[in-house]
Amino acid sequence: MRIPYVTSAITATVIALAMSGCQQQKASGLPTHFDSIVVNVPQKLVENDSLSPQCNFQINLKYATPDDSINQVINKAIVYAAFEYENLTPQAAVDSFKNSYLKHYKEDIMPFYQEDVKKGEVSAWYNYEYTLNSKQTVALDSIWGYQLELISYEGGAHGSHTISYMNFSKATGKQLQLEDVFVENYKEPLTVILLDALKDHLQVESIDELHEEGYLNWTDMYPSKNFLLSPDGIKFYYNAYEIAPYAAGPTEITIPYESLKDILK
Repeated sequence: MRIPYVTSAITATVIALAMSGCQQQKASGLPTHFDSIVVNVPQKLVENDSLSPQCNFQINLKYATPDDSINQVINKAIVYAAFEYENLTPQAAVDSFKNSYLKHYKEDIMPFYQEDVKKGEVSAWYNYEYTLNSKQTVALDSIWGYQLELISYEGGAHGSHTISYMNFSKATGKQLQLEDVFVENYKEPLTVILLDALKDHLQVESIDELHEEGYLNWTDMYPSKNFLLSPDGIKFYYNAYEIAPYAAGPTEITIPYESLKDILK
């Protein structure tokens, strides 16, 4: 989809959402940076067995430093988005999740594996993968754009690959939600804009044609809470299975700010 020029007035409107509390940012001391916690653990299901299947467990989690009040707000949201933990530091959350995940891998899978070994029918699905990557991503000047990417396989026909975006005010650390960006009754007009953009993206003209392409067969169009305030517009990201089948992959729609001017706060 072609992205037209973004007017400075509309961009300034969105930037203003994150400007409250800029004196607090100045008073917090050192500027915010993002450090990484890196874990790479190949965990065998059966120790000291060269033929044992294993779980390839990797995490690269970026978190905000220094540890001031603004960055604590950012890191709390990152930890919850990544692991659904509350009130843990990034390091404690990574350690806790790693220990829990690998413990359950061995405890949950071992009985089935031992039974299959007896039958001589060991399959490849015992080899698990968990890879969580994160990075800063380009956003408006007043925003920290953040991306989580999870690749996992826990048996079955195929694995899972999801991407999640987050938008943090540099001034306050608050994670911005759709309700912070749009006016009160935004959902219906935004849905129409997104539906038209999806048709344009797929080069179709009707709902029936979208259905034929595999889209919106089990859901109506809706504004995804998975969005990024990019310099070119608001990127809405739909992972596989959300509005289309796995075979179609993810769907990314960027709406220029100019097209959203009537419903932006």
